[in-house]
Amino acid sequence: MPRVLTLVKQKLNGNEGSWLTYHLGDDEVGSWLFHPEGTSYTSRGADGREATCFSGVPEYPGCPVLYFAPHQGGWVAAWRHTPWTAITVDLSRPVTRSGDVWGFIDLELDLWHLPGDDTPPGTDPRPRISRHGRTVGIADDDELDDAVSREWITSAEAARTRDEARYVADLILDGVSPFTQAAWERFEQAIARRLPAPQQPQGSLRP
Repeated sequence: MPRVLTLVKQKLNGNEGSWLTYHLGDDEVGSWLFHPEGTSYTSRGADGREATCFSGVPEYPGCPVLYFAPHQGGWVAAWRHTPWTAITVDLSRPVTRSGDVWGFIDLELDLWHLPGDDTPPGTDPRPRISRHGRTVGIADDDELDDAVSREWITSAEAARTRDEARYVADLILDGVSPFTQAAWERFEQAIARRLPAPQQPQGSLRP
């Protein structure tokens, strides 16, 4: 059975969410994580209130998700089939790894890529970059500006985040690791293992 990690996503407004994932392994670029459907997700508000639902999508039974955290760089990518087949990327501060608890601070800006996207030009108002028959969309750029205006991050960090987003978008558009067909194959293989929803290892740290 793969090692179980707790992954913690912190928002700049003080909210956070956490869920368990299996650590599938590492390569020269980063770490691969996976959770099957049935995995629970716990949200914690800045006021301390908690709520639990399913991970991937909140409704039963959730959905499987493959994650990738680079060894270097501020982002976390996710592959999924529900509610649609897509790759999404959270731009963030670099992932921290402390024993069995890994975490990242979400910097609002997101990327998305739908394989075979055939949305007619001009029908989606969100910024999009296309190359080699692939398209990457950019979401929540306005929320990044809002984070600067609220002084949650500096304008310099916002600029670095946008630079990182363009870098990751280029990786997706050019089909460069980890955004290759092999990642989708890794996802399918993980699903085929029929792993149970991960459970917190006894005696491990909790966020």
